[in-house]
Amino acid sequence: MSARRDAIFALALWRIQGTFPAVSLRDSAFHADALELVGAVLRQKSSLEWILKQCVQRMPTGELWAALMIGAAQLLVMPGMAEHAAIAETVEAAKPIGKDAAKFVNAVLRRIQREKATLLTALAAQPEHLQRDIPRQLWMRWCEAFGLEQTRTIAAALKSPPQVCVRPLPPHAAPAGCQPHPDDNAGTFIVPRHTRIADLAGYAEGGFVVQDAATRHAIDLMEVAPGLKVLDACAAPGGKTAQLAARLGKNDRMIANEFSATRIETLRDTLQRCGLNERVEIRQADATSTEFGLFDRILIDVPCSNTGVFGRRPDARWTWTPQKLAQLLQTQRALLDNLANQVTPGGRIVYSTCSIEPEENEAQIAAFLATHPNFTQGEMRREFPASTHDGAFACALIRKA
Repeated sequence: MSARRDAIFALALWRIQGTFPAVSLRDSAFHADALELVGAVLRQKSSLEWILKQCVQRMPTGELWAALMIGAAQLLVMPGMAEHAAIAETVEAAKPIGKDAAKFVNAVLRRIQREKATLLTALAAQPEHLQRDIPRQLWMRWCEAFGLEQTRTIAAALKSPPQVCVRPLPPHAAPAGCQPHPDDNAGTFIVPRHTRIADLAGYAEGGFVVQDAATRHAIDLMEVAPGLKVLDACAAPGGKTAQLAARLGKNDRMIANEFSATRIETLRDTLQRCGLNERVEIRQADATSTEFGLFDRILIDVPCSNTGVFGRRPDARWTWTPQKLAQLLQTQRALLDNLANQVTPGGRIVYSTCSIEPEENEAQIAAFLATHPNFTQGEMRREFPASTHDGAFACALIRKA
């Protein structure tokens, strides 16, 4: 087995069954390298497919499609990759696919290698959404909402492999070797590339959580302090929960709720590693209809379209649909409506997403305030995806005293 063989399998499984590559590669001995290959393909899927279609009579399916995509990615969008080795090792990884698969992959990849300049020139004449690897519907939405130049900037950011960042938990310092983040040099630190998180000093002791710099806004707007009653309504995987719990007093106990039984295990593992399970009561409930009690602070990190993290979750851009967005909007409204009744006078909700869609963010806040006159809008923060961070949104909603 090899990283390329595992990447081929994971990519094919995603296309056939929709399985998240991060899940199918979780136990791979070549996890980091295979995930990097799959990520390179999915961030540039439409442009790579267009080039391959110029080199074959008919696009194959399954693992043969995946092998061609992984080979093309190495030749076209992964700087520093030695072309001879990329071709030879991808061909080797294609051998288990079936008779003549390796021969076919070799022929196509060598053609791309020979005709690279011509193919890239032809690609540059194609529609811009295809070149920039954003589905056409999304490209048009973003151009209308943000303008062409901002959309180009967003698309460029989403082509880049994301930085991995950590946020130390009080009273711990940043792990050795991690550099301060330019957007948040006191709270977020960049992990060196190709470093396993579990190998960082302080991991086993719960000294930090893995969190992008843009997520700090939701935590900041919560303004958590010892003695406050806190609910994290959609808590898994637990990074934000841990940051909130670490800001409470030693004798305080917050509630972390999660609807998914699978994700609740990740939440529990995060809190146990960070030594915060005594400060957090975990519940499994549907937060759109459950009465949890009265709280001074409620974080609603809602299920969303993930458009702000398409660089980190490149598979999600290819499964986005208006229908999914409409369903998410209903869930978000139901969460806000239900939890608004569970905030103490003078308390606050912080509504957050990892989306850049106006309907999920500013429009959702406006709709809530129009139907809940007992709330006022506090600070609102929005980040577009950039080379240094994901896209994110957070807004404080304050209940009148």
